[in-house]
Amino acid sequence: MAHSLSLLQRATDVVREPYPHIIVENALPSGLYDELAESFPQPSAMEVDPTGNNRRWDYPARKVVDNRSIPELWRRFIAYNSSQEFFNDIVALFQDSIIALYPDRFPERASLQGLKIGMRDLDRFGRKDVLIESMISGNTPVTAASSVRTTHVDAGNKLFSGLFYMRRPDDTSTGGDLTISRVIERYRGQDERFTLFTGPYVDDSHVEVVRTVPYAANTLVLFINSLDSLHGVTVRSETPHPRLFVNLVGEVDDRLYRLYGMDNAKAPHYVPNTLPRQIRRKLVNFGRALAA
Repeated sequence: MAHSLSLLQRATDVVREPYPHIIVENALPSGLYDELAESFPQPSAMEVDPTGNNRRWDYPARKVVDNRSIPELWRRFIAYNSSQEFFNDIVALFQDSIIALYPDRFPERASLQGLKIGMRDLDRFGRKDVLIESMISGNTPVTAASSVRTTHVDAGNKLFSGLFYMRRPDDTSTGGDLTISRVIERYRGQDERFTLFTGPYVDDSHVEVVRTVPYAANTLVLFINSLDSLHGVTVRSETPHPRLFVNLVGEVDDRLYRLYGMDNAKAPHYVPNTLPRQIRRKLVNFGRALAA
């Protein structure tokens, strides 16, 4: 039975293209969502500077659960969605997709179901296998239309990423939506696609948007990270309203993939994690030495 505070309590089918993800509208029961929205912590309680143009801020779970200035419901909500039980729900949904993407790392369901979960910045690798958290997050109001982050992939130490949108009812701005993309057909499935990257970013001329997840209240999007997990945020119009959300992250110790630029004039290099760990590390260290 799903926990009453779980962001996954209404999640069902996984969409597998262009990479494994779920989109859940009305993710929480309306009464719970309304209570969370009405008691969204004040910036001062989270030591957040609300100034700046479309600037990202995060307040991590380890601080939330210990901060008595944060409403109790929020502390319980963040604690559950940073827990072993929440990760177990993710595994139940995505285990087949994770095994298909990373068969050497996770060869069968038992290898996922046995992982020990800790809270990021509170627990440590060695004692824990995956460090996760739910951050209270946002972008500051917009004084000049802009995107907080264009098309990119996340760091290779992230197993999953997610966003739970908490748009205010009086926010009439446009943009701030999440794009789910893939490279255009000529590069699809080819190692050549890695030359399109500048660091984690890919120019929009090389991708096509498969779907757009609106920045809408009580909407959850969560996906498994890989080098194909391209996503970005659409341009936000000028607005006095912040963009509010909960950011979900699950990190592993040994990266699932590595992508980095040698320098601005050269294409990034990709080191697949199908190679033995010792060889991967030698290749990555060699690249870093050249880039230094």
